[in-house]
Amino acid sequence: MNAARPVPLVTASLVFLLLLSGIAAGSAPDPLTPADRSSPRDTLTSFITHMNTGHHYLQQARMISRGAPGFFVHPPEAVEKGDLARYHFERAMQCLDLSEVPYVLRDDVAREGALLLKEILDRIGLPPLGTIPGGKDWINTGDSRITRWNIPRTELQLYRVESGEAEGKWLLSPSSLARLQDDYRRIEHMPYLPGAMEGAYHDYIITPGRFFPPKWTEILPGWAAAEIHEQTLWQWITLALVLLVFIALNIGIWRLFGKISRNMSLFAGNILRILPPVALSLTSTQTILLVDDTINITGRLCIFLIQFFSAVRWFGWAWCAIRVGEAIAELIILSPRVEPESIDASLVRTVSRLICITAASWILLYGLSRLGLSVFHLLTGLGVVGLAISLAAKPTVENIIGGLTLFADRSVKVGEYCRFGNTAGTVLHIGLRSTKIEALDRTVISIPNAEFSQMQIVNVTRRNGSLMQKTLSLRYETTGDQLRWILASVRDVLHAHPKVAADPVPFARFESYGAS
Repeated sequence: MNAARPVPLVTASLVFLLLLSGIAAGSAPDPLTPADRSSPRDTLTSFITHMNTGHHYLQQARMISRGAPGFFVHPPEAVEKGDLARYHFERAMQCLDLSEVPYVLRDDVAREGALLLKEILDRIGLPPLGTIPGGKDWINTGDSRITRWNIPRTELQLYRVESGEAEGKWLLSPSSLARLQDDYRRIEHMPYLPGAMEGAYHDYIITPGRFFPPKWTEILPGWAAAEIHEQTLWQWITLALVLLVFIALNIGIWRLFGKISRNMSLFAGNILRILPPVALSLTSTQTILLVDDTINITGRLCIFLIQFFSAVRWFGWAWCAIRVGEAIAELIILSPRVEPESIDASLVRTVSRLICITAASWILLYGLSRLGLSVFHLLTGLGVVGLAISLAAKPTVENIIGGLTLFADRSVKVGEYCRFGNTAGTVLHIGLRSTKIEALDRTVISIPNAEFSQMQIVNVTRRNGSLMQKTLSLRYETTGDQLRWILASVRDVLHAHPKVAADPVPFARFESYGAS
C-alpha cells in the first residue's frame, strides 16, 4: 500500500496545474467550444480542468453573495461567477455518455454523475499524465487503435463512441456512469488528495437549486440541514408539502369542474371537462421543476419522482386529447345540419372517439419513449396484447364492426320506428357496441350491433304510405244490387278522401263467401 503512495502525489500536482490552467482559460470561455474528447488523456484533462475551474468560480460566487446584503437576490457579480461555473460544469458533463439515459433524466444524471466521478478521482487519483493514452503523437502510435481504457484502480472505463453524434469521441461508458453512485459509497470514507474539490457533492445534495443555490438558503436553521436517507430534513418537509398541494389541487379541480359541468349543456360541459387533465399535466410539470430545481432532491429518489410525475404528465395529455375530441364532436353536432339524436350524430361521436383513442395512445407511447422505454418494444408488446385482447373480445369487435355497418348503411336512425324479427319499436340510441330500442310495451331492448345489423329491418317511419286492406263481412241475405251499391259507395269514399293516394287507383271488390 505504501509503495502506491507516489501515484496520488503526482496526481495532486497534476490536478493543481489543471486548476490553474482551467482558471486562466475559463476567464473568457467560448460558449460554442465543446470539451476536448479526442483521447482518454484529453477527456480526463478536459473533465478535471472544467470541474476544478467551475468549482473555483462557484466558490467565488458564494463568497461574493455571502458578503452582499439581502436574502433573496444574488448581486450581479455573483450571478456572473455562477454562470461561469455553470458553463464549466456543463463542459465537464460532456465527457459522460448519456445515450442510454432516459431523456427526462439526462440533466440530473449528468450533474450528479460529473460530481460523483470527480469525488472518486479526488480520492483514488490518476496515474501520471504521460501514461494515459493520448497526446500530440496519439494518431501515429499504436494507442490510437485501442477502443477502451480503464481508469487505474477502478472499474470505470472510457471508450470510443463508434456511431452517432459523438462518433470518435472518448466518453465515460454508460455502464460506468450507472455504477458511479455505488462506487462513491465505497470510497467516500477515504481522505481527499491535495488540491481536491472537498465536499462539492455533499454541498450539492444538501442545497436547493442546481449548482449555485439561491440566496435564501443562507437563513435556513441548522437543524434543517440534518441528513435523512440522502436528503436533508428541510427537503423532506418541503417535498411532503409539495405532494400534498399537488394532490389537493387536482382533486379540488376535478370535483369543482365536475360539479359545474353537470348543470351545463353537453358541449359546455365537455369544454369544462378538458380542464382537469390540463391541470394534471401542468401541475405535474411544475412539481418536476420544484422537485428538481428548487428543492433539489437528488439520487434515486429524484429519478423516481421525475419518472413518476413525467408519466402522470403524459397521461394527463392523453386524457386531454380524449376530452378535446369529445368537445369537437359535440361542436360539430351543434351544426343545424346534424340532429343531436340522429345516426349522423352517433357516427360523429363514434369516429371522434376512435380518433381520440388513437391519438391518446400515440401520446402515451411518445411519453413512455421519453422515459427510456423502447417504442419498438412497446409496439411489439401492444401488438401481442392487442392480439390476446382481440381473441378474448371477439364479440365486442364484431359489435363495433356491426355498429359501423349500421352507420354506413343508414338503414335506421335514432327516433325511427322499425320492425325486426318478431319485435317492433322506436330506436333510442345506436352506440359503438349495441343499439337500444323502445318496444310498444315501453320496455327498452338492447341488441348487439353484430346481431342487429344482420337482421331484416323494416323501417316503418320512412314509408311514404301504408297499405289499407280491410275486409267487410256482409250477411248472406245481402242481394246482388245491395252488394254492387256497397262496392260503389266504398270506391267513392276512397276516391274522395284526401289521405288516400290516387295512384295506384284504390279499389273495392267482392272477394269470397265466408264460412257462415
